[in-house]
Amino acid sequence: MMFFICALIGQVFATDASASDDWAKEKIAGMVLVNRAYHNEQYGFGVSVLQTRAYQPTGRDPDHGIIILLGEGRTITVSAMYDAAFYGSTKSQLNHRLQGEHFDSVKRSAAVLDGKPAAQAVLQNGKNITKVVVQRRNEDDGILYSAELTTNKDFQSEDLKTFDSIVRTFKTYALPK
Repeated sequence: MMFFICALIGQVFATDASASDDWAKEKIAGMVLVNRAYHNEQYGFGVSVLQTRAYQPTGRDPDHGIIILLGEGRTITVSAMYDAAFYGSTKSQLNHRLQGEHFDSVKRSAAVLDGKPAAQAVLQNGKNITKVVVQRRNEDDGILYSAELTTNKDFQSEDLKTFDSIVRTFKTYALPK
């Protein structure tokens, strides 16, 4: 009987490990590992990723930003896009991001990206936590920046420290002419 229970426990752990591997493989399919820093010329931004495993699209996929895998179901994304939907402001961008989703609690506050005003929200739904920081680059070029953490209560403290340290390294650069 003890052998059966140990075998069953071993099978559960083996299943969890492969599920985690499959989750990671799916998230980074078609992407390449980023070493030290990520710089996106098209959207004029970059971040330091020294202590993480960050990935960026390669090949035919558009390069809007990076994804950092923290653990199964836990990620950080830092990305940019053009304001094709004409949100027009940082506040509207955040409102759109929160639309259509249900959360037990939403806490909004001001934030800063590269020394410029941004908006953020911390969203909670059961054990799941999402922190979103958004910013419109300026009125002229219509670029929207976004950094997002997806985590859970078990890893919240650790993942928030990682997220905040990456957000602090966010820098904007001149756009190509």
